[in-house]
Amino acid sequence: MNGSAPLPPELRRLVRDELRPVRPLASPARRALVLLVWAPVAVAFVLAFARPRPDAADLGWLFSWGVVLAELIAGAGLVTLSLGEAVPGRGAGRQAGLIALAGAASLFVVLAVLARGASAGIPVPDPLVSHGPACFAMTGLIGLTALAVVAVLILRATPLRASFAGLLAGAGTGLMAAGVHHLDCPVTHLAHVLVWHGGGIVVLALLGAGFGLALESLQRKRMETRLAVRHD
Repeated sequence: MNGSAPLPPELRRLVRDELRPVRPLASPARRALVLLVWAPVAVAFVLAFARPRPDAADLGWLFSWGVVLAELIAGAGLVTLSLGEAVPGRGAGRQAGLIALAGAASLFVVLAVLARGASAGIPVPDPLVSHGPACFAMTGLIGLTALAVVAVLILRATPLRASFAGLLAGAGTGLMAAGVHHLDCPVTHLAHVLVWHGGGIVVLALLGAGFGLALESLQRKRMETRLAVRHD
């Protein structure tokens, strides 16, 4: 006997009700492999319902499919970091995550510049308006489907830093969505790509962070309830 006071019956009941059989989590990289299923489905969706880019020949394989693959891989890397961050004591850390975010943002800008150099795209009267809302909506729609999948994986890990894990997940799935949408959007003007495509990535990152904050708030309230029961 260690002399400590026994737990109140109500707290015992709360703990007992939450006990569930669990399986060990696979590594973050293995859990991120689910995106290997999502990516071809998303690409097939865009190719089936959107017209091919009229400047595909000017872009060539490198600046069409090469950009898609680069952004898919970089986005999947951010998702892998987010899944690691979701496991208490297992993540690479906030500093590594911030460096990865900065690297992904730089990659997005560099690829946009290179694609612009390879093709002038279709001429538009106002790059900040023409096709903008449609591209923003398409990037968001594609990214939300991936973010929903990753959110389920984050929930299963019971994260302590859910907001940062969500930020990484949203940015990663947003970058992947921008890569897929690159197959459709014929506008290469930097103002358009950075504002509307990049804006879609930013919004998805914020949605991911908001999801994480909501999860942290829920966890905090549940803990406060447990402590209140214990002190009664």
